[in-house]
Amino acid sequence: MPDNTVTGRRISTSVLVIGTGGSGLRATIELSERGVDVLAVGKRPKNDAHTSLAAGGINAALATMDAEDSWQQHAADTIQESYFLANPHAAEIVTKNAGRGIQDLERWGMPFAREADGRISQRYFGAHKYRRTAFAGDYTGLGIQRTLVARAAQLEVPILDSVYITRILVRDNVVFGAYGFDLRDGHRVTIIADAVIIAAGGHNRIWRRTSSRRDENTGDSFKLAVDAGGRLRDAELVQFHPSGILEPENAAGTLISEAARGEGGVLRNALGERFMANYDPERMELSTRDRVALAAYTEIKEGRGTAKGGVLLDISHLPRETIMTRLPRV
Repeated sequence: MPDNTVTGRRISTSVLVIGTGGSGLRATIELSERGVDVLAVGKRPKNDAHTSLAAGGINAALATMDAEDSWQQHAADTIQESYFLANPHAAEIVTKNAGRGIQDLERWGMPFAREADGRISQRYFGAHKYRRTAFAGDYTGLGIQRTLVARAAQLEVPILDSVYITRILVRDNVVFGAYGFDLRDGHRVTIIADAVIIAAGGHNRIWRRTSSRRDENTGDSFKLAVDAGGRLRDAELVQFHPSGILEPENAAGTLISEAARGEGGVLRNALGERFMANYDPERMELSTRDRVALAAYTEIKEGRGTAKGGVLLDISHLPRETIMTRLPRV
């Protein structure tokens, strides 16, 4: 129960989840369904978490479109395209359980796109041997976030989405909660918990332009973990989308979904050349994001970029119906 004072609040729970985006809410829901007392906190409205900006889809080897697909193939694709840097055990866990994640979202009301016979539709994304991206137009992340928020509400899980956590509480190398403040009134908030899960996003705001929102992904989770005695691993391995709008400057980096390439969009330099043929002639625009980013960077640095310092994503050849139904936000 909360203990309110003039200058602050004290709350007790079994598990505290820091972050109310997709990963934070998914962890919260799982704990609640297992009968665990859980509290989720975040620093912005739960319906506006960064997950809501994710566009193109979520990957799982459902084999709804290609019967040959499997979680083993999904894991193999993941490990290969990581230049074999990915942890095989982690890749197995994620790909093996991805199907269950889709099924849970579907059960909770996620409006996935479907084929005429009712099965979940899937499309190609970068480096996929088979079609395994489930989607809802090009607003998949928004659909996921709304679905998770609704499920959490059904479970009556408490969510405080105006609390900015600044410190994990540790004594004798044991975590016992977190400390922060309420962004609405500035009052201190102390949360006592048996366990703390950090799901507060990444740190790619250190780049000038990224596909992330400009005021998020500021490294909060990293600082919380390090200050609590945790260790960071592979912090240099950061990935964001290679395709985003270039101007106006205050919107530079705003995501243009990978779905635009998945549905047949092509990348061209200022000369009109489809330049991915020079970098990955087999997969072209459906190469991995790092290769697409490097290819675009090379074109720009070698003088074949546009006057504004970018490249072009051409969808002019796509049927209007395809754009309006499968890429409506674009």
